[in-house]
Amino acid sequence: MKYLNQLWFVLLITPLAYAEALTIYANEEYRPIIYKNAQGQASGVAYELLLRHEQQTGTKVTWEMGSWRRAYELALKGRGGIVGLSKTKERSAIFDYSDPFFEVAISIVVKKGREFPLHSVNDLKGKLVGVTNGASYGPDFNSALAQKIFTADFNYSSSAQFKKLLHDRVDCLVLATGRQGLLLALNADPELQAYREQFVLLEPPLAYDPLYLGFHKSMKMKGFLLEFNKTIKAAKNSGLLLKAKN
Repeated sequence: MKYLNQLWFVLLITPLAYAEALTIYANEEYRPIIYKNAQGQASGVAYELLLRHEQQTGTKVTWEMGSWRRAYELALKGRGGIVGLSKTKERSAIFDYSDPFFEVAISIVVKKGREFPLHSVNDLKGKLVGVTNGASYGPDFNSALAQKIFTADFNYSSSAQFKKLLHDRVDCLVLATGRQGLLLALNADPELQAYREQFVLLEPPLAYDPLYLGFHKSMKMKGFLLEFNKTIKAAKNSGLLLKAKN
């Protein structure tokens, strides 16, 4: 009986471990945050961070990669977490968030020779702008979209966005990963790589947007997020997340 009491005490003070693998949904083309590499495996900043957390805590993570729209819809149903989530007032009522682990530049890309001055989202007035379906690019951009200052051309694939720009089917596109993301996206597609000099990233960025790991509130994952925040802090202290703003 004494042994059983001691065992029960150990169970009480031991952090909860997840018996089943934790599913994380993500955009397979969100370079350098999270994406499929040439071998079809998950890669990127968020992957490395969650791998680190997995190794330190024993929590098994299973990645489900696809379009951002699919990832968001499945996360809304409480099927798993979603990584690369930005924070809005509407989303904050639905999701529990980690601390921010990365900050991306919300930038505008144009075809060479079609540059224009960019000081605010109002400079997109009257333009056809390529965007990722279901993505949020900050309150100013979202407000301008709702006011129809410009027209959005929604896409599920980043390569499709770039090819539309290359062939003059849109005026510009929004890239939420800055210059590093631009180079990675172009290098991932042979056709785009051949025309990489045709794409120009306008300066300055429209905004900087912090990214998070989020879970639908119905999943009750605040305990997990508190532990994950420790991993984020340790990763930043060790230099893993030094290049958070690009």
